[in-house]
Amino acid sequence: MTTLLVQRTSLLLYASRSKMPTSTQLESLTTSDDVSYSYFDSGEVPGNAYTTLVFVHGMGFNGGVFRKLSPLAAVRRLRIVSLYRRDYNPTTSFRDADLAGLASGTVEGQEDFLRSQAVDIATFLVTFAREQRIPPAHGASGGIALMGWSLGCLHTHAVVAYLDALPSKILSDLGKYLHTMVCHDVGAVHIGIPNPPVYNIDLWFEPDVEKRFNLFYEWVTAYFPHKNVTSGNIDDLEFNKFSNQTHSMHELSSEELAELTSAKTFGASDTLLLYTQLDVFKAMARRAIFDTALAEKFLPNLRVRYMCGGASPGVLVWALHELRKCLVDPKPIYGPDAEKARDVKFNFQTGGNHFVFLG
Repeated sequence: MTTLLVQRTSLLLYASRSKMPTSTQLESLTTSDDVSYSYFDSGEVPGNAYTTLVFVHGMGFNGGVFRKLSPLAAVRRLRIVSLYRRDYNPTTSFRDADLAGLASGTVEGQEDFLRSQAVDIATFLVTFAREQRIPPAHGASGGIALMGWSLGCLHTHAVVAYLDALPSKILSDLGKYLHTMVCHDVGAVHIGIPNPPVYNIDLWFEPDVEKRFNLFYEWVTAYFPHKNVTSGNIDDLEFNKFSNQTHSMHELSSEELAELTSAKTFGASDTLLLYTQLDVFKAMARRAIFDTALAEKFLPNLRVRYMCGGASPGVLVWALHELRKCLVDPKPIYGPDAEKARDVKFNFQTGGNHFVFLG
């Protein structure tokens, strides 16, 4: 395991034993004439020798879920930046025109949407780095590690997949800072791998958005009693039954929980993302880690890391095992020209669930 992953894992596990801090000031950064991103920032680390971890949150939960990490960062020479994705207030909401491609149902339209989000997030990273004068990357230290969590992994994958869509100046400066992309609990379909039949997906077909979000909340915050998360045997994973352990976030008041969630966005643009064609996600994953021509031309030294919680939903643990198999032979899933193109490693944690940073 790399030093950065050790730091991040210890940071998350330590945070899971701490209480939620009081409010942290939201900042705002404009990436274009009509788009601004809100974010939390733990602040510059004294000595100007630190790594900036930029977190991209998942579905239904906003960037506030990572506030707990902020006071723990500086002592580890880390700066924590937690981004609020588009449609998560107060970051700029999507307009109908922004979502037209995603809602079109076409491969071209859905790819265009994901490409636009990649450009937006990459522009945020570069603009933040310039304005804050963060240290540039030196190998795997300094610079930026881009951390996707859950559905946020789809967006961090998009950044790597569509590096060739970035304006030249953004791409040039991104290369000075971005050295690692990490995905924690990525969904199988979001890397182009169909879910296994054993995974019960009934909750996603609940027509009432509020009920669907409540079902999702119970599922995603649970602890799953796996027999063995490292064996790679699907029979060692639990896909549908929760353990008796108290779910994450149970100690939060309804007001605190409301500050961290958005059932409205869960049922709107994020749900549209779930209906993206599998081939679109497959092509994006192929471009990100299985396309040698792209990897050799764009950020060739970029490291890609995948992690999962030891009690995360079984479908998320299974996804990493399937992807690891694809590194040996990607062609059956990702096509005849697919080859391992980047430095990719995996970390199967033995503790923590999907919300390891909250406990």
